Amino acid sequence: MKKFMNRLILTGCFFCLCLFTFSQESSEIKTIQSAFNPDNAEWDIAWPGVVSQYDLVYKSPPIDPMQGIPLGNGDIGALFWCEGSKIIAAVNKSDLWDDATFGPFQNWSDEEEDYSTTQRHACRIIIDFQFPVFSTMYLSDFKAKLNLADASLCIEALSPFGKVSLKAFVDHQTGQLLYEVDSEMKEDTPLEISVERFGSRTYSHWYRKVNRDASIGLEGTQVVADNDGCFLTHKLSSGTFGVGGCVLQNNELNVNYSREHSHRAVIGLSGKLHKNVQLAFSVTSPTENDPVLEAKITLMAASKTGIEAFRNSNTEVWKSIWSRSFIDYGDDYLNNLWYLTMYYANTSQGGKYPGRFTNGLWSWSHDVQNWNFYFHWNQQQLYWPLNAAGFHELVDPYLNFRFNSLPLAKKDAKEIFNSEGAFFSDVTDRRGYNSSKERENHTPVAEIALDFWRQYQYTGDKKFLKEQALPFILEGARFFESILEKEDDGLYHAKEGTGYEGWIKLKDGLTELTYARALFAATLKALEESGTKLPEATRWKDILDNLAPLPVISVKENTIAMNDSLFILEKGFFKGEKVSGNEIMAAGWGINEREWLTTYNPVDDLSEHHGFRCFDGIFPSVPSSPVFPSGVIGLGDKGSDLYDKMKTTTLLYGSQITGWDPVPIVLARLGLSEELATDLERLPGRWQIYCNGWGHWGMEGEINKDAEWFFRTNTVSDVNGDEKFPLPMWPFRHMSMESMSVLATAINESLLQSYDGVLRIFPAFHANKTGRFTLHATGGFIVSSEIKEGEVLWISVKSLFGNQCRLQLPWDNAVVQSNLNKRSKTVHGDLVEMNTKQDEVIMIVPEGQSIKSWTVVQEKPLPNDKVKFHSSGKTQLGIPRMF
Repeated sequence: MKKFMNRLILTGCFFCLCLFTFSQESSEIKTIQSAFNPDNAEWDIAWPGVVSQYDLVYKSPPIDPMQGIPLGNGDIGALFWCEGSKIIAAVNKSDLWDDATFGPFQNWSDEEEDYSTTQRHACRIIIDFQFPVFSTMYLSDFKAKLNLADASLCIEALSPFGKVSLKAFVDHQTGQLLYEVDSEMKEDTPLEISVERFGSRTYSHWYRKVNRDASIGLEGTQVVADNDGCFLTHKLSSGTFGVGGCVLQNNELNVNYSREHSHRAVIGLSGKLHKNVQLAFSVTSPTENDPVLEAKITLMAASKTGIEAFRNSNTEVWKSIWSRSFIDYGDDYLNNLWYLTMYYANTSQGGKYPGRFTNGLWSWSHDVQNWNFYFHWNQQQLYWPLNAAGFHELVDPYLNFRFNSLPLAKKDAKEIFNSEGAFFSDVTDRRGYNSSKERENHTPVAEIALDFWRQYQYTGDKKFLKEQALPFILEGARFFESILEKEDDGLYHAKEGTGYEGWIKLKDGLTELTYARALFAATLKALEESGTKLPEATRWKDILDNLAPLPVISVKENTIAMNDSLFILEKGFFKGEKVSGNEIMAAGWGINEREWLTTYNPVDDLSEHHGFRCFDGIFPSVPSSPVFPSGVIGLGDKGSDLYDKMKTTTLLYGSQITGWDPVPIVLARLGLSEELATDLERLPGRWQIYCNGWGHWGMEGEINKDAEWFFRTNTVSDVNGDEKFPLPMWPFRHMSMESMSVLATAINESLLQSYDGVLRIFPAFHANKTGRFTLHATGGFIVSSEIKEGEVLWISVKSLFGNQCRLQLPWDNAVVQSNLNKRSKTVHGDLVEMNTKQDEVIMIVPEGQSIKSWTVVQEKPLPNDKVKFHSSGKTQLGIPRMF
């Protein structure tokens, strides 16, 4: 009996111990509450609020094109603004190019000014309500909105004369511009919608010189009107394009199509006090056939389909577009700029030719094309954030343009450099001809080759790799081989060249040695991926293994001081920060100067450049090149000597010099989260100039004059003589999209990095902030995650291709569960390698949490209905009520 009682007591103790242990373990399992649903790997955030919370809202009319509301489908762009009694839309199309009669060109040639290859605008569409309903003097109420969820706009105005409204969108699939116009005026005045085109000079160097022949660009336009609508044609070197407009539904109004003259046709609507009408406009590509007939066929089909069917299909297409990615950086204003950047990419980069970095597809001043050509440094930046957002197809037009330019690039490599491979200048026209003025920067071909390689890394498209990416990469490698020379030390050194767009001649230039490393490494990987064997590969591997080291230089004590065995920055935006040493990356050996040079030269006195005097001939972004966009150095190298030197270099040079400077991206790639947060917080106040989110590339402070000084002039010269004269600058104001892309890329990289094949979650996210995302990674992974005040809560990885996933764990131990078998396993260590299957979804949570305890919390954000003001007080999104 005693033994039995002892046994019972022991059993009871064991049972109690089990209960205690189970209770203790249960209490340690944390409940996960998130809007993310692990069952379908999607966010349960209501549509359209997930996107429409970032709509642009206007409480006063956009009375200037640079305040305008941009629409588009990637091929067609339409920019809307108001003037007095009118709503004006400037319409452009990606393939409306007039080519020069000559081939190779020179960007600054006086003889070629305004005769070079250029893009022409399609037309203007002007709705005239006859009364000044958009004048703030007469407004009682006004509201306009850019609806991001379906890429549409609505404008409503109320005045003593009556009320008017416009709803418009560019159909994503057909490119047709569709209107619904409504007016209820106090007088029965005709409603006029005109289609007009007045060509002009390009004014590509408006800030320095102009061609005074006012007839250039004006000829070639014809207009007809008949019972089917109003039609305009214009002859280009590549063919004749057409614009057509017609009424889809007149609601018992009298419709009159009339030709006013050779540049304008008018749709007149009358017969009722209340006018409601639906219209369609179509722009054809240049053709040798009859563009009017083509436009008529398109418009007749639109009449049968009806505007509602277009609206519904357009909404579904945009819903699909927006579903590819999601970000919440924890800052509403920066989130808004990210979504606007993606919107502008989707509305300007999907046509036959890429929309240019300046004005995209929204050039507004007749045929004015600021800068006019494709400038390599600026244009590439538009594509930096797109792969991570899942918009791979938007990169295709740019890559196709570059690939189609290969024959001319190879010809120039042979004739100019007597080398194999392909040479791309900083400046090219749409046919692929290089400007003969810019030949000293040898890196564009490598940077573009890396763009091809990045596209493959994200898409896994073997056909693209074999037919486009690899051929381009090989030509880049062949050219780069020619700019390197093996010297007595057994190392390959870079011969004479410049740092990016600079003019100071350098040996062992940082950019050339950097891109040699990146390009030859990518080339060998591309050959391996495609299963291609080339004899040249042996030589390229030898070059890669024996490249001269990246140049470094020690700076003076007044720049980096040593204090108690610590090195402290004495100058720059990040003054006072600790660094690992006093060596920074040099730009290269100055051939004429006979010393190692830097982009900025440290001086004793503090200047406007925070203590650095600028070497104008060395491009400001040269010091960043080993990190971005090359990807040679990054968080994967943390702890190495090169990483430390790169960190010191980045912090010393500090914040951006111009809107196109990739410093924020470099800060992210180096994991400098606090510095990045500071830089991003300042960025809109420095580079966002216009209320629709549009930015500018130029120097801080100086660029604002474009948007603010109506009477500003610049002294320019006449290309046909020596005379100089003042030229008003207001007709040539423009935006440029580089700063928006830098911001979006930096946000992407703060949330997720995969540049070296390792997934890093929130690698440069400020510790005190809360954020979440769904982004794409190299290797074909869609990654989602959430962080709260520095603690990563969970990770979801969807494998599109079934590749091996390499993940840097943000925790010491984690629990991994696949949607294929629902079995869990625990993983340890810093770097985890997981084999995946196609379309498999893997959920990862820190040890001590269970996916079974997951609670999905639905969110229902409301559409934005207010103007947003940046914390700097310098910029805003939308226009407040000002009447």
